Amino acid sequence: MKIRLMIFAPLMLFSCISYGDETFGLDTPEGWAMAFMTSSAQNLGQMPPQSVNISDISISAELSSIPRLTQEQQKVGLGGSKDEDLNKSPAFGRLRASIGLPWDINAEISWTPPFQINGSKPDHLWGAALSKPLFNNEKIGIGLRLFLLRGGVTASVTCSEDVIKFEVYTDENYVGCVGLSEDRLQMNHEGVEVFLSFNNSSVILPWISLASSNIDNSVEIDAPLKAGRETSTIHSSGSIQTLSFGFNYDVGENRRLSVSSSYTPLEVQRPNDSSDNDNFWNLRVGLIIGF
Repeated sequence: MKIRLMIFAPLMLFSCISYGDETFGLDTPEGWAMAFMTSSAQNLGQMPPQSVNISDISISAELSSIPRLTQEQQKVGLGGSKDEDLNKSPAFGRLRASIGLPWDINAEISWTPPFQINGSKPDHLWGAALSKPLFNNEKIGIGLRLFLLRGGVTASVTCSEDVIKFEVYTDENYVGCVGLSEDRLQMNHEGVEVFLSFNNSSVILPWISLASSNIDNSVEIDAPLKAGRETSTIHSSGSIQTLSFGFNYDVGENRRLSVSSSYTPLEVQRPNDSSDNDNFWNLRVGLIIGF
């Protein structure tokens, strides 16, 4: 018996059964799950683009929530008929560093530390971005940000510790896992984000943004089974849009607190009608320190 699908995102994992390499649309249960999990790592901005001097440096840390899914939403295996455990972690984090360039351009690089949690670990997960203010007066500001993310996450997902402790071909281990698998999700994406900020004389800067991202996901499965080692790859690609809103608060000299929420509408065609909200919505908090 072969493995058909295994999908996981930062600290949120699942597996299912199939017959070789396949490509899924974004509105299939499999494609929806990949898009949902890539949304949890989307490389969005922490604040509107600001005027910068050459060699201005800042560093920041960010933590974002990962929504908890219902049992019905976790039916993503076998075209939406198999339950999968997607609620592995409630959060995703990254570190950022930026430097000012000529023409008010701010260059940014980000990185997610490879900390292992629940058997999953980021694998060379890094991002980059260029941002620039386009218009600014006493009332509003408009800015543009170009971004990308490369890398993935590795974990023993298809054949996890919770599965291999059971006898092969039982209800708990019906794919026949005989050891831990070495699986990897690639979460590549790139996009553009437009910011609108509302300038005022207070220490709070409210803003909204709209981002469009092209995502290109793949999952590499490497699972030791009773019937032989299974290696296969699945793919999904397409475009997603994300609306964000938040504010930045000056907490001290060259220190800013960032609080925001992001909403990504996602559609999925399930075998059975469901009233669940399948869109992605999270909360992000971060601290930005300038030098």
